[in-house]
Amino acid sequence: MTAPVYSLGDVAEPAAGDRCPSCPHPMSSHDAIARRFCTATAAGGFSRGCTCATKPETTE
Repeated sequence: MTAPVYSLGDVAEPAAGDRCPSCPHPMSSHDAIARRFCTATAAGGFSRGCTCATKPETTE
């Protein structure tokens, strides 16, 4: 099995102290759900996708 490839999209490279242990996005950009998902992913040693909203949807 190969490691997943992530794209940062429009997100700048996170600072060393702000790196998420599970995905390429900075922890400061995580909402409550993404923070919980990524924390559980790291704690469980899982290799799964990212739930971070890098481009929040807007409604009109």
